[in-house]
Amino acid sequence: MDTSRYNEIFYSDIFGKEAEEYYRIQKKKISIILELFGKHPEGRILDIGCGDGRITKLIGKATGAEMHGIDISRRAVSNSRKMGIKCMVVNIDKERLPYPKNHFDAVFCGDIIEHIYDTEGLIEMVHDILRPGGYVIVSVPNIASWYNRVFLLLGMMPVWIESSSKTFTGNPFVKRGVGHIHAFTKSSLMDILRLKGFRIEEVIGSPVLADGTRTELKERIWNSVDSFFAKKVTAASTIVVKAKK
Repeated sequence: MDTSRYNEIFYSDIFGKEAEEYYRIQKKKISIILELFGKHPEGRILDIGCGDGRITKLIGKATGAEMHGIDISRRAVSNSRKMGIKCMVVNIDKERLPYPKNHFDAVFCGDIIEHIYDTEGLIEMVHDILRPGGYVIVSVPNIASWYNRVFLLLGMMPVWIESSSKTFTGNPFVKRGVGHIHAFTKSSLMDILRLKGFRIEEVIGSPVLADGTRTELKERIWNSVDSFFAKKVTAASTIVVKAKK
């Protein structure tokens, strides 16, 4: 199975049967992202990897902008269109972004660039379609998170990257893979954005909240610990960057 087909199936599942879990564990990250957007009542914003459109819709409500979206999953695009988003199916591993230069006020890449083979090519395209002074907001899982450092010291595979596209091996605490083919740290993400012509404006760490499958005490402990480490971006579960063209 090639990566494009894998991503289509993976994202159809994430924004299908697993959608509620995703939004529960990413609640804090979503709030951070919404706070980073400015107001764009006459503008246009593109959500790359828009999924079922829920976050896209929230961004539109917060900014006042006309919302556009692309996704590899036909199911996700269908759901987004029902929410009033101008959305289309695009495989960004094989196709260029179908928009003219200087077209958008902002672009959102939420947990997407780690799934793409040509990360630099995507960032170059994002730079092209942003108007002068426009910005991109990118979120990625952090391979240098506090618990990944512990796992590596113990000789285990870190979370957020895997050795196989079908199963996760090398760490008994993780039962499934997430389809990531690239890994990022705070410095690697900032470096690649700068390399492609962006100026870093803000960098924020976010926790990944408990998924609701453990006892209340265990979930409270996890949320407290991960939120504590999120204050130090280099050790956070998730990194969110706002960068200006």
